[in-house]
Amino acid sequence: MSNNMFKIFLYKIKRDFSSLFNYPRCDLNNGTAVDYNKYWKLKRKGSVSVLSGWQKQRLKYILDMLEPNSEVLDIGCGDGGILKYLKEKMSINGIGVDISSEILVKAKQEGIKTITMDINNFDNLKNLPEVDYILGLEIIEHMSNSEEFVLNIKSKARKALIFSIPNTGYYIHRLRLLCGRFPVQWMAHPGEHLRFWTAEDVRWWSKALNLKLDKIIIYEGLPILNKIFPKLFGKGIIIKIIV
Repeated sequence: MSNNMFKIFLYKIKRDFSSLFNYPRCDLNNGTAVDYNKYWKLKRKGSVSVLSGWQKQRLKYILDMLEPNSEVLDIGCGDGGILKYLKEKMSINGIGVDISSEILVKAKQEGIKTITMDINNFDNLKNLPEVDYILGLEIIEHMSNSEEFVLNIKSKARKALIFSIPNTGYYIHRLRLLCGRFPVQWMAHPGEHLRFWTAEDVRWWSKALNLKLDKIIIYEGLPILNKIFPKLFGKGIIIKIIV
């Protein structure tokens, strides 16, 4: 392990263990509903359309799942940073969908075509355009009925659905449970995530829904260890479903 890799390893260990007994700051007295405008502000921290290292690593895998000039629909697109990146790298034709009209203003400023839509109202999904690929990056964990959502959008993709979700099997989540605390995967409100998966859950879930699981990739987390024991030390999961 190089010195730089060792420093990254130590940084991530310290970051993980700092969250073992702590919770994100949240004043539930100021409202009990999930505010997605606030969510996006916290997620981007003022850096509009600037991708995090986590997002860039995830996109390296997603780039291998797409073809140049593909039509891509990004559900939960936020400020359009991901579609902008894919357009620069692969000349994709992108459309962004989000419930937050406020954050979609930023996407439009980046030249992204947008649709304002509440995807939790499944009747709205029939109005989505048909495209080659549909991305749902960090969204299905926010939905109470992810199954119905996936089955509804399946007909809108000509080639594949690509999702990413947190890995609830990540070691620090397991340690929190051992310490009597539920895993923390939220930022602005504890009601953000309604569903939770490990890698094995994904395999079972896909089979139960009769979905053609083409790829499952576990990424991020602790360097080196996430290659040896990905289900334990990988922090995120990418799923490709062929339609």
